[in-house]
Amino acid sequence: MNKSPNYTERKWWQDGIIYQIYPLTFADGNGDGIGDLQGITQKLDYLNDGNPDSKTSLGIDAIWLSPINKSPMADNGYDVSDYYDISAKFGTLKDFENLLVEAHKRGLKIILDLVVNHTSNQHSWFLESSSSKTNSKSDWYHWQDPNPDGSVPNNWLSYFGGSAWTFNEARQQYYYHTFNKNQPDINWQNLEARAEVFQIIRYWLDKGVDGFRLDASSVYSKDKYYRFNPMKFDAKDRNKYDNQHHLYNKNLPENHQIIKEIRSIIDEYEDRVLIGETFIDSSLYDSNSFYGVNNDELHLPFAFQFAMSPWYPGYLQRVIEEKELTIPNNARPTYFLDNHDLPRHLSRWIECSLCTNPLGIAQAAAAILLTVKGTPFLYYGQEIGMVDNEDIPEDKIKDRVVVKSDTEETPPTRDGARTPMQWDDSVHAGFSFGKDVEPWLPVNQDYKEVNVASELAQEESILNFYRRLIKVRKNSKALRQGNWYTLINYPYEHLAYIRESKDEKILMIINFSYEKEFVIDRDLETHDWRVLVSNVLEDNLIINLPQTLQPFEVSILRKE
Repeated sequence: MNKSPNYTERKWWQDGIIYQIYPLTFADGNGDGIGDLQGITQKLDYLNDGNPDSKTSLGIDAIWLSPINKSPMADNGYDVSDYYDISAKFGTLKDFENLLVEAHKRGLKIILDLVVNHTSNQHSWFLESSSSKTNSKSDWYHWQDPNPDGSVPNNWLSYFGGSAWTFNEARQQYYYHTFNKNQPDINWQNLEARAEVFQIIRYWLDKGVDGFRLDASSVYSKDKYYRFNPMKFDAKDRNKYDNQHHLYNKNLPENHQIIKEIRSIIDEYEDRVLIGETFIDSSLYDSNSFYGVNNDELHLPFAFQFAMSPWYPGYLQRVIEEKELTIPNNARPTYFLDNHDLPRHLSRWIECSLCTNPLGIAQAAAAILLTVKGTPFLYYGQEIGMVDNEDIPEDKIKDRVVVKSDTEETPPTRDGARTPMQWDDSVHAGFSFGKDVEPWLPVNQDYKEVNVASELAQEESILNFYRRLIKVRKNSKALRQGNWYTLINYPYEHLAYIRESKDEKILMIINFSYEKEFVIDRDLETHDWRVLVSNVLEDNLIINLPQTLQPFEVSILRKE
């Protein structure tokens, strides 16, 4: 478990903090109610103004932008119709180039979402491919003849519900889509299509982007014989995606070769990063496999076990320990709590039986995320304690890609976790810089209290707690690079673990519930400890270890 950290040739993505922005709802710069690149540019100083002692900046190191390419927005940007252009909703290519310049001035990196498992069905590639069986791009997508009775070619299902096959009249064939029917999958076995994607990657790298997050990067490759997926032993609903073993349309060996080829392009450029979504139901082992045998695939593969854990210390500790035990040598773990596809963590966790203190939970979650061994990802708004908006009227819903099932009146939507960033207590939370313009999605009703401006002014706010944590992390080699090891065995209502480098030892104490006795290793008790960050102790105090933990106590202590 105590692997030696690699202190040589550290990269920014190993030590830095990456902040995901959903552009449609982050900041509206032109006053049309839709988030855009101008708005993001105008808010860069909030993210990082380049001053390590800033009183208003969050202090993150890189921005990951959800898709900004030209798109008909059937899946809110995850259906690209032109990889070389920017959606008019977000601005122009010149706006993006200006964002790059201004971000780099502040030391901020820019990471783009690269959606190349599939395109929009309005992309010129698909329009040509679907026009006939003999055109130059006829094999750029997955086409199959109907069965003799006209039915779909096999039992593959869409992640969004229903069959993964849609019939095309012009070709009299079915095409395959992992997700919505408006998102046909690219055939990566076609070398011309593959070369075109590689050209797109180089185009954006040449513009100066600092890396990519690969969307759905574990489903690029499909079985060339299109064999049926076997059903799980206890499956009762044969039409449910999770009831299949996805042996033939997910995580095939060829998938790793594709990512290796993408990585080789990334490595041609200095100091760039390759991040990947290894799909939401992959195991920790599967996610780790995407580092590559020789660390030659993804720099940072996403694993979802931590984000989808229940709010229970033993479970979270087990996930962290599993990562420590299974991650390849010299590889970097990733950790996140929220993203654009999941309900926000405070909405998931404040309903559990132990969760009677939302602020305490937010502080504890932030502390774990920013002190475990790995690269942390923040999702816009989590730093101010945003929760899901569960009261979006039916006529305001934007996320409509999930297929309605026989048992649901209304398909699920992810819009609740994508509502506008809450900047202040003015109209619509200042999303359009104070203008009375209705935003793309309704603002959460709690914006009068939960917003950046009011929390910056409150010393004990969750935003200022994040800012304190980030500053301590930046100044601690142990927290950025050191080993991790636990001090207790679950099940307990608290976590205690050490981060240790050659010259520094940091103790993390997090209590999940009521007052608890704190029994710790006697060797640790013999030392003085300096309080770096705490929600119950004064910063910079020199203390002995506490005998009792306060309810929802979060304390970060450094051995003196």
